[in-house]
Parts: sequence; structure tokens; C-alpha cells
Amino acid sequence: WYEWYPDYAYDFSGISISAGNVIKITVTATSTSAGTAVVENVSTGTTVTHKFSGESDKLCEYNAEWIVEDFEEGSSLVPFANFGTVIFTGAEATKSGSTVDTTGATIIDIEQNSVLTSVTASGSTVTVKYV
Repeated sequence: WYEWYPDYAYDFSGISISAGNVIKITVTATSTSAGTAVVENVSTGTTVTHKFSGESDKLCEYNAEWIVEDFEEGSSLVPFANFGTVIFTGAEATKSGSTVDTTGATIIDIEQNSVLTSVTASGSTVTVKYV
């Protein structure tokens, strides 16, 4: 999905993702009100792109997120699936030629009556495990 906060999240169309696929995601802000989000399924060779332009809410341009999350159907969270482990590699953000990794990142685990995830971040790798 893609989202220009605080707008809603929208699903990408034209791409399928299955367990075990290698996915590459590139998000580029071309200004505080425009940019692109590209999702490539490296395993299948399929790529989709969404272009943002003229957005009324401006980007702060200092926040990057690597997320595994639950979603809502209607007004309730769906049961959270046991996804095993998801590993994000190359988790970096670049602005004005300066690149940062996950050092000092804020980590938020998912809770639904109990803690459901265990997250670690080291350098440019984020590992999310279902517990």
C-alpha cells in the first residue's frame, strides 16, 4: 500500500506478492508535495509505480519508516497473521547527499492484548519476528 499522510492508505494494483518473494521498494520525494513510490517484486520481475503530485499536506522530509502492521476491515483490526520473520535490508534514507541508517531508530512492537512482534534494527537491517 501507499499513503501520503494523513490521507488513507491505498493498495497498489498490478502486482502480486507471495511469501518468500524478494521485494524492493524505493520512495523518492521530489519536493515537499510530490514524489514517487516504486514497488518491485524482484522474484517475478513485476514493478508498479505511484506518483504523488500537488499534495496539500507537506512532507517533513526527515522521517522514514519500515513497517509490518495489521490493518482494519470496517472499524476493527483483522486477526494478526503469523508472518514468521520479515527482514528489511538496505533500510536507509538519503537527503541532500547524506545517508542515514536505522541507528537510533524508534522501534514499536505490535500489541493486540499481548506483544505480537519482536523487532531489532542494526545498521541498514530491520528484522521483524512474529512471537
